[in-house]
Amino acid sequence: MTAAKLDALVVRATVRIGPDDEPGTLWGSGFFVAPGWVLTCRHILPLRDGPESIGSLRVQGYDGLDVRARPAYWLGGGTDPEQDLVLIRLTESVPHACVRLTDRYDPPLSVTAHGWRTPAGGVPQRWSGQTECNGKDGGYGLTLAPLVEIPHGASGGPLLDRERGLVAGVVKARRAQKDGGLAVAATALRGFRRAVPVGEERGLGDDPYAALIRAHDTWHRRATGAASWVRAQTVAGARGERGWGPRDSADASALLAGLPEPRSSAELQGLIERVLGDEPLWEEEVAPRDWRDGHGWLYDHPEGADLVALHYLRAVAQVCGTRAPAAVAELEEWVERRAEDLPAHLRALLMGVAAGAPAPWHSPGVGGIGGFGAAAADVWTDDRTAMHHAAADAGGGYGGDDTDEVDDSDGPVVAVELEPDLFRPHDRFHWRIWTWTGGPETVRAEDEGSDGEGVSLAELPSLLSEPLARTFRRLDSGRRARLELAVPVEQFGVDAHLWRPGPVVRSLRPHPAERPFGVHRQVVVRCLKRRGEPTTVWRDRWRAVAEGEPKALPVPSDAYAGQALDSAPPGAVPVLCRPPAESTGPLSRAVTAGYGVILWNLHAEHTHGCDTGCAELHDRTAELLSSAGRATALPERLRALRERVSEADPDADWAEHLALLYDDPRRPIPHCDDLLESP
Repeated sequence: MTAAKLDALVVRATVRIGPDDEPGTLWGSGFFVAPGWVLTCRHILPLRDGPESIGSLRVQGYDGLDVRARPAYWLGGGTDPEQDLVLIRLTESVPHACVRLTDRYDPPLSVTAHGWRTPAGGVPQRWSGQTECNGKDGGYGLTLAPLVEIPHGASGGPLLDRERGLVAGVVKARRAQKDGGLAVAATALRGFRRAVPVGEERGLGDDPYAALIRAHDTWHRRATGAASWVRAQTVAGARGERGWGPRDSADASALLAGLPEPRSSAELQGLIERVLGDEPLWEEEVAPRDWRDGHGWLYDHPEGADLVALHYLRAVAQVCGTRAPAAVAELEEWVERRAEDLPAHLRALLMGVAAGAPAPWHSPGVGGIGGFGAAAADVWTDDRTAMHHAAADAGGGYGGDDTDEVDDSDGPVVAVELEPDLFRPHDRFHWRIWTWTGGPETVRAEDEGSDGEGVSLAELPSLLSEPLARTFRRLDSGRRARLELAVPVEQFGVDAHLWRPGPVVRSLRPHPAERPFGVHRQVVVRCLKRRGEPTTVWRDRWRAVAEGEPKALPVPSDAYAGQALDSAPPGAVPVLCRPPAESTGPLSRAVTAGYGVILWNLHAEHTHGCDTGCAELHDRTAELLSSAGRATALPERLRALRERVSEADPDADWAEHLALLYDDPRRPIPHCDDLLESP
């Protein structure tokens, strides 16, 4: 990113430190982290009997800044990075800029070190150098690559993370007898909870870290104009984290600063675990201490930092509700306003889940399958009615009844492609998994089989359970990713909706996360013949059923299919009452004629021709299409029907063996540059 604006702000916040009575003498560098507070390295101070022996010192910097100060808090001394920090307090109030500190726990990559230096025989001057953070040294030490030589006097200056636009550490020193340099990670600041006050200093109260970081966050929310670090981050293009930008994190941190501190680190860590749906391996060096630290653990969550951060803020508000009602109300109002920027189904999910409950995006590390952990699945089951209504109001797609509103907008898709083996096309197949997170440009090849002889259809459910579970974990969020089975017409009888997330269940009692795929996620069929660029007739027929009201076109026999399929209007949806084994011809003709939506019965018996079951199928599908309004709502309608079948709803029995071809030309199966090979 272009960091010139941020570099300029770092310069304004970086100071040189020296003796009060010798303004031109440079002991080392430092930088403002909150109004009136300078952070630097303890070793730059010429200590004889501890920081108390320093007395008054002088802080000088940008635009003629020249003010007296004194050491205020230190970490006890020692050579380790976490002990080499001291806070200096100005003795008078003057205007100045502050750096913005990272809240992340992971080290930066590309960095710029800032500070001051004194040329031989010259006066102090500013210095900066770009390098890389190429390792760690102990719990808090960051090693710096030998791309730049850190001069004497720069110790105590800020280390800017150039990718994220935040200060990630404090420059410590060049490394004696080694290449490169060393810095102290910003996480070491958490040690100021146990800081040693100098003399009678009590300006930061009983928890100096919490008080300091809250003053820091409050300043950055209020800073405006040229002094606004957040504005500079935004202009410079600092990397946002999936919809959670610098302004979001700054506002959230400032609102968290207005809340009472966590009662304990254990309370905070437990809350973060529930929100993440994971159990982080808390290391002492990076374990969160305050609400802001918890926010730093949310950026890289696969569901997106915006959704997860908002859920975290709601959870914190609930914990603090009775202790600070006014500050909590302000935080909750901000969350509600910010949630309006989410897609409707994600907003409904966020606001429909109890703030203190485990989030419904638990990862498998907590025992989940397909993106839902055991605890989250219980919440899903217990709160399904409330969530369904919230999602239905927003078009969220959590319907449990095929008469409810459902979401037919594009969402994540996982497609399993089954290519027949050239030598045994009827019983051996090569498989590949594709995904889409948006339009056709988001297609991604996730996985493929490595067996040159292919696998049988009977082996597929077990063999695909692990790669599918892994893929669903990545894509499942507010709604679960749709499963699309791309097969030749001759294999339209494959019942992928009956596949399960795993071959082994965890209990004799059925668990929501172990239900067949067709019950808890949309499962549809695609035609493998339709690779690459869609034909015009396919696009036209799709547009007609997607934008207008689809009409059922009964196809009771092979003899009837030819003329009916060719002459039907664009909005027609063929409905076949015979199973694919008996209707391969009509299905092939329907695909050739451009139909992207087709319904059929997977297991109907036709020994003596059509019967009352066929009539019911045609009547019910006509009602289904009419009530859906658009064919794009059908995948969720069918899922809801399958869920009702699983709950023994007799009025849904007619749909138990119903299958749906849903071949969206907007996301066609791509051609493979590296085709699967047969022996």
